[in-house]
Amino acid sequence: MKKILSNVLILLWILAMAISYWLFLPAINPLDSGFWMFVIEGLVFALLVFFVLALNDSLGTSQGQGFPGNRVRKDVTVHTTKYDKPVKAILSAIALIVVLLIGLNVFNSRLFRAKSYANVITVKEADFSKDFPTTDISALALLDRASAKKIGDTYLGTIDKVSQFGISDDYRQVTIGQQPYRVSPLEYKNFWKWLSNRKDGIDYYVKVNQTTGKAELVKLSKPMKYSDSEYAFRDTLRYLRLKYPTTIFGDPSFEVDDDGNPYYVATVYKPKFFLTSKDPVGAILLNAATGESKLYDLDKVPDWVDRVFSANNVLTRVDDYYTYQKGFWNTVFSQTGVKQTTDSYNYIAIDSDIYLYTGITSATADSSNLGFILVNMRTREVTNYKVASATESAAQASAEGEVQEKGYQATAPTLVKLKGKAYYLISLKDDAGLIKSYAIVDAEDYQQVTVDNNLERLISQFTDSDTSVLSDASGALSGKDAKKIVEISGTVDQLASQMISGSTVYYISSSGEIYKVKATADTSDKLPFLAVGDSFKGQLEDDNYLSHFEITSGD
Repeated sequence: MKKILSNVLILLWILAMAISYWLFLPAINPLDSGFWMFVIEGLVFALLVFFVLALNDSLGTSQGQGFPGNRVRKDVTVHTTKYDKPVKAILSAIALIVVLLIGLNVFNSRLFRAKSYANVITVKEADFSKDFPTTDISALALLDRASAKKIGDTYLGTIDKVSQFGISDDYRQVTIGQQPYRVSPLEYKNFWKWLSNRKDGIDYYVKVNQTTGKAELVKLSKPMKYSDSEYAFRDTLRYLRLKYPTTIFGDPSFEVDDDGNPYYVATVYKPKFFLTSKDPVGAILLNAATGESKLYDLDKVPDWVDRVFSANNVLTRVDDYYTYQKGFWNTVFSQTGVKQTTDSYNYIAIDSDIYLYTGITSATADSSNLGFILVNMRTREVTNYKVASATESAAQASAEGEVQEKGYQATAPTLVKLKGKAYYLISLKDDAGLIKSYAIVDAEDYQQVTVDNNLERLISQFTDSDTSVLSDASGALSGKDAKKIVEISGTVDQLASQMISGSTVYYISSSGEIYKVKATADTSDKLPFLAVGDSFKGQLEDDNYLSHFEITSGD
């Protein structure tokens, strides 16, 4: 009977450990602290097994097992002592593991290894006015995740089997080509929907252009069979854990390549200081349609992957770099040279990469920045651009002050460089989370604020570039339908021009209407030579401005 009970308890121990592994999926790697938590859990379960065995022996003795006349107390002592050694060994092992984990964490903390933490990254110094890239108007990442979600979720009703699926809350920022998007896959609504549709997979994902606010429900040529909403072996984290049991990696995140193929990217980590301070060393790419996966070293990750490093990792490393250059105790007492990141950050799309930027301020955390940090989220290359400016939160407060009677709330600013100067571009939302207006705040003098409910008109005041790409953005970003494109063509009857905010605006009288064309770096070189009698065409915008202006005759 005891042997049967022992075998049953061993099977229950194995089952409990299997369930724990299935749920928590730790890496079987002694360099992962999660592995040691799993070991401790197994030892605790083993203690429970010995407790049940001892209790069974005790109950057996109390029911008259052994020779007649034996005392229960004496028999219990005899039977329980055989478990003393394994129990003590298990308790000693648990205590040793806990002490070592605590000791190693303390020894490898910033208290003792401050300069080691400070030197994990290097920072390149640069001048903002000379080296920071001029903002590409056509790649402005204007939408935050909340706004992208509002737009993207409206497309759910256009799919078949709409009752079976929802749209994931991911809305991860990526670049496709050189355009900034937020992308999010569809997901099974619940376990029963998954059970009914898992054989067919997921056919769609949503992508929202962060510049224009236009969304698209993308139908895949091959459905996704691997996703975060799976419940069994095709769950992305479980699938990769079983395939890479000893590799330490984070939760897979959804991305798409430049051809629109869906992938999950899991960042691979290695502790920087024994069991502490995990740092990325590569990435696993999982094709969500086929299940094919590959582990890449950090310098071999494909260029289309936008984010290997998390914002938390980047900000922690930058803070360590600026905080601990002169050791730990300097941060407590004199704080000489101690700087830190501000409490706000955002992302910028530059070429085909995503960059995180945030301000760098003094340890006193006042309302001024000493410069801006720009970090490539695929490579973690860090550049500090020196420019004295207001903090992002100060700029937000200044923008909100311009529309205080409306009660709009400012989103996290987007840092832009226009005509060689640093500005914050800020969206202003109402209580429903809809964008109602936009503000440009001078980063060096945050009291200089310009507000407009038309994004194209606002940006055009600060750049000579063609802003027509933003012509439909205001309506789309605010949740309104984009206006219908109106093509205008005609012949110049009268012509005049004047300077407005440093830019030349041409006034064209044609068939009783007056149209305006702003001269920018992208308009035709023939515009200054426009004359009465010339034919023209363009797209009608607000206030009778013409975008995509062309001279069609009179050459």
